[in-house]
Amino acid sequence: MTIKRHKSAAALTIIEVMVAVIIFAIVAIGSFLLFAAGRSRINLQEHYRVATHLAAQKLEELKAGNYYDILVGTTEENLSLEDLSYSRSVETEDVGLYKKVRVTINWGPIDKECNVSLVTFIAPK
Repeated sequence: MTIKRHKSAAALTIIEVMVAVIIFAIVAIGSFLLFAAGRSRINLQEHYRVATHLAAQKLEELKAGNYYDILVGTTEENLSLEDLSYSRSVETEDVGLYKKVRVTINWGPIDKECNVSLVTFIAPK
């Protein structure tokens, strides 16, 4: 016993396969783009975490030192960690009995520069 197939049934199978391949390609490309965007955001957040740590580290260093050794003005230094370089700027100003200290960390290319800034007041001990 043989089963007769019509030519239209075979053509329908090819169309179904093509549609399935196209749908799979769209889903695969979308998944790849989503993964790439997520990975980029994870890297950016890692740099924000490192920059925040560098700023907090400098503030703690200044707080632990002698109040009268903290100079009023702006100082800048460049730091290199892992695959990226950071620029740390420390701005200090007298505010009555306190000193206002702002530490700003910059990184990234000029057209997409990112920064983190922390501010605190330091009093004499």
